[in-house]
Amino acid sequence: MQDIYVKLSEIKLMIQKKIRHSLVEKYIPSPTIDEDKLLLLYAIFDEIDLSISKKESYIVTVMLVQIALDTHDKVTNHRDAESTEFIQRQITALAGDYYSGLYYLLLSELKDIKMIRTLAEAIKEINEHKIKLYHDKVLTQQAKMESELIVETTLFQKVTEHYNLDFWSLFSKKFLTYKKLSHEKFHNEDGQSNLGMIINKEPFPISSFKKAYESFYEETASLLDVCLFKTPSIKDILFKRLQNIRFDGTLHYNKTVEEGLS
Repeated sequence: MQDIYVKLSEIKLMIQKKIRHSLVEKYIPSPTIDEDKLLLLYAIFDEIDLSISKKESYIVTVMLVQIALDTHDKVTNHRDAESTEFIQRQITALAGDYYSGLYYLLLSELKDIKMIRTLAEAIKEINEHKIKLYHDKVLTQQAKMESELIVETTLFQKVTEHYNLDFWSLFSKKFLTYKKLSHEKFHNEDGQSNLGMIINKEPFPISSFKKAYESFYEETASLLDVCLFKTPSIKDILFKRLQNIRFDGTLHYNKTVEEGLS
């Protein structure tokens, strides 16, 4: 198991080296690497018959797509921005484009036109729903949350569908949705859950949301329990992470590698 944590740390370092740029670092913080998504990708590609170097290249590539998407989300649109903020805004947009260029470069080196098409489809669908979220003023709460979940899970849905990995398509969707539900559970302040509309199609009290939240945990854990993994220790790591997300609201982001190496 420790070997997997070391490998995750190595891949994270590979990503950090790829995205490092002195001009970008001068004006904006380094982008966040979602370690849960990194862990999921590692688990997914562990099931695919590829060389280790190719697996790592694909993992880095997909994570660069995620980072590019996340970076573009941080671009502000304040019309009265001061000069410093204006520069940060422009650099942030350019950084997103820079990260996009990196994943296209990696895929061109791998000569994988089909994967380029797969990721392009994912990006298209994600951005369509981001446009809805940002610009559709009459979007219902249910439609809003459905779009948010599509934004959160589509990249993994497309990658797993690309390789015909039905289990990982379902598991990644359940896992990432559960994480988002868990995040709302720990940060909810008004006693209502918007994400509850995805489950019950109407607003309902936080007590009912917690029941649905626990149900989602059981579904995700059950999927782990019944599946035979090529590397059994990956199952243990995923289950440990699932438990940590369940019981500690501070463990939602950037903790997977640290948990294993601490």
